[in-house]
Amino acid sequence: MPEFDLRGMKVAKYNYDKTQKKISYDTPMSMGDAMTANLELKFAEGRLYAESALAEYMKKVTGLTVSQGVKYIPDETQKLLFKAYELSRSVGSGSPKTVKSMAYGKTSTGQYVGSGFYAPDMIDGVEKFTAIFVHKTLFGPPSKALQTMGEQINFQTPTTSGEALVDDAGHLMEWESFDTEAEAIAWLDACFTTEPTVVTEGG
Repeated sequence: MPEFDLRGMKVAKYNYDKTQKKISYDTPMSMGDAMTANLELKFAEGRLYAESALAEYMKKVTGLTVSQGVKYIPDETQKLLFKAYELSRSVGSGSPKTVKSMAYGKTSTGQYVGSGFYAPDMIDGVEKFTAIFVHKTLFGPPSKALQTMGEQINFQTPTTSGEALVDDAGHLMEWESFDTEAEAIAWLDACFTTEPTVVTEGG
């Protein structure tokens, strides 16, 4: 896979109406300035042996491991992804100042989201814009690593990983390449607002 100059990384809460059998997403939110994205498909395998030889083999996609790195995850997005919440305390004496902070706690469990991003790509010598949409992912809070300054300046940026599941319509992820950046952005916006239709052979 080519190296992507990632852009437009967004997430939105995944909803499923069991009565109407309809999938929807809340308003998309920025994940922050995109840096890295790794997608690794997961498979279930089965082998059947007969007369000391492999007679049948089956391999089926079961999920997807998603890892996304950003410069900084906005507070509102952390509330969406990890159910982070705000605390406040009075700081200082005399005329104390109220300071708000973000926190994780026992209620800080992830919730399912749709996620998407796009990037310039080179296909057969022509510059395109490839967009990727993952239908249903459960992310975990990013780890934090700090260190004292030495001879080099090291940037510590958050990376959050999660497991993508097949959604309630049977979809896992989709992608497409476009001639312009505007088309890629419009397609991702549509992924969050309209349900896809399966195209049959010759359809």
